[in-house]
Amino acid sequence: MNKKLIPCAAIFAAGALALSSCGSSPGETASSGKIVTDGTLKFTGTTDPGNLFPLVNPSSDGKQVMAFGYDSLISLDRDGKLRPYLAESWTATTTEASFTLKSGITCNDGSELTAQTVADNFTWITDEKNNSSELGATVPEDLKATADNATRRVTLTSTTPSPFLIENVGRVSIACSAALKDPSKFAGAFGGTGLYNLTDVKPGESYTMTRRSGYSWGPEGTTSETPGLPKSVVITVVNDNTTRANLLASGSTNAAYVTGADARRLNALNMKGLSIQLAPSELFFNQRSSRVNSDPAVKKALVQSTNTSEIIDILAGGKGSPAQSLLIGGEPRICTLDDVYKSIPAFDVNAAAKTLDDAGWKMSDDGVRSKDDQKLAITFVYRAGAEKDAAFEHQADVWKKLGVAVTLKSADAPTIIDMLFTPGSSDWDVADMNVSNYFPSVLVPYFSGETSNNFSNIQNPTYNKNVAAAMKTVGVAGCPEWQAAERALVSDADVLPLGWTENTVFIQGFTASQSGVIDPWSIRLSE
Repeated sequence: MNKKLIPCAAIFAAGALALSSCGSSPGETASSGKIVTDGTLKFTGTTDPGNLFPLVNPSSDGKQVMAFGYDSLISLDRDGKLRPYLAESWTATTTEASFTLKSGITCNDGSELTAQTVADNFTWITDEKNNSSELGATVPEDLKATADNATRRVTLTSTTPSPFLIENVGRVSIACSAALKDPSKFAGAFGGTGLYNLTDVKPGESYTMTRRSGYSWGPEGTTSETPGLPKSVVITVVNDNTTRANLLASGSTNAAYVTGADARRLNALNMKGLSIQLAPSELFFNQRSSRVNSDPAVKKALVQSTNTSEIIDILAGGKGSPAQSLLIGGEPRICTLDDVYKSIPAFDVNAAAKTLDDAGWKMSDDGVRSKDDQKLAITFVYRAGAEKDAAFEHQADVWKKLGVAVTLKSADAPTIIDMLFTPGSSDWDVADMNVSNYFPSVLVPYFSGETSNNFSNIQNPTYNKNVAAAMKTVGVAGCPEWQAAERALVSDADVLPLGWTENTVFIQGFTASQSGVIDPWSIRLSE
């Protein structure tokens, strides 16, 4: 059904699925000098943002670019509190969210944004044929939307209780009528109410945006005339981590995502950054009936033979730490889940071998185990990168010694995402992906159910039982159940969180707030 993702990864973390408010502290700064009027801001991203129609693209790089052209009904501050954006007021329960729009909002083509257009966004999302990345993740599948243009009121209702309903639906990027009517025309253009127009596109290279006039509905009173807002923004695509660091060090870019040794080099230069803690990789195991991980012993043995401390240190350049949660570590902190790594089956290669032996996977003369004439052979797909090459080649060697034939396949993030989330595509056995969010309810479609969001076909009754209990609560009251659900996934080897790293978007020459992406409305250039 739906093709979607979540890595809410760090702002520019390649291949992360972003469906969240990945907040750092609004107002964190990299400069406190004189305000610059009508300057140019230069961002450096890690991967091409892909399709720029926001209702089908959940990637983090895509979200950052699209934030300049699309607004949401509300935003979140650092404490997780709601603040006005397109909506001036709202009410909510676990099954209904109602928003009253600000007056005078216009699209970048000059047309008015009406309550009906906002409602049409949610109707579009819930139409399964559209394969929206929001459906089942931030937007309940049974959601109904109604509108009253006279009062500018939009009402969204669901028969399924959702603890964080208003936070999730309220942060969906809203497309204007023209984009909803023909999304294909907006794969490389903006069709929203955002502060910027997209004026030049070079796929795979750069995206240039220019501030529009007449914008007056931004959070905290932001308008087109607010001092310090960039006149133009240029986002370039640079895959190499060291190159991004060099651009920052030389002053050639204002912002870039940098990890590992290069991040430590920038820290030594006292460069400021917006940071969150996040797993750079989680391992998922394809449990469809045609794959070897449909045998629980196989995925358990693969986990038992993975030294997560060793792997995360390779991925993080020696700066990794145990995974505290499948959620994102940072502000706003919705549920404090702080010890999920303790639920990982213990690292013990001998125990892993015994697990396979006991399940009937016997070693053959060629060094590869087999059972019922089936070879224990896996295809391990991962997002390309030097650190990942080193980490996963090492892990493949460990698994080969265990009697597993391993084929490694690396590709750019969009290719891996398509491979995992396209219905009917299942030519993989182990996958490197980061599926994370601040809100545990958003993760449910990726860990359960029958849609293509559940790309590894997880069927975990204990997880489902705890989720059902948590869904009956409002907000943080369900956190103990969410924690139990998360532990069930990890202890059953459905997901292997390899660890956490400090993910930093280094910035200079401007101040900004962060709520999943650097908020365009909050940017203030300075010198």
